Amino acid sequence: MKIDEKLSEVLNVENNKSDIIVSSEKNIVPLEDNIDEIRTDYTHARRTFKNLIDAGEKAISNLEDLAKEMESPRAYEVLASMIKTVSETTKDLFELQKKNKEVTSINNKNEKSQVLVDKAVFIGTTAELLKQIKENKNDII
Repeated sequence: MKIDEKLSEVLNVENNKSDIIVSSEKNIVPLEDNIDEIRTDYTHARRTFKNLIDAGEKAISNLEDLAKEMESPRAYEVLASMIKTVSETTKDLFELQKKNKEVTSINNKNEKSQVLVDKAVFIGTTAELLKQIKENKNDII
């Protein structure tokens, strides 16, 4: 007796098997169509992060003065929390920059680009040069 049949018997349910149809169609939106939208979103997000960081730095300065005057543990706790928040926002800005570079490098790879080599110098033996040429030839073919 198979597991499916045993489970059906124990649970007192019918064992209805049905084929699952998996669709292999994918709706992929080309990056080129969205590049303007991506740039706009990146600019908006970057500006927002910078504004938040600036506001946080001002708040840290004010909270520092307040904590010194009050000499309250809670005021120092709030100050530490604000410092942590600004630090995390700065990290988020950095991550945004990295992701933008990834997206633009993918877009640049998709575009056809030509490189003009005026002078090239190979440092090595003739055998190494021939090996390198063979490897590059196989990559092209």
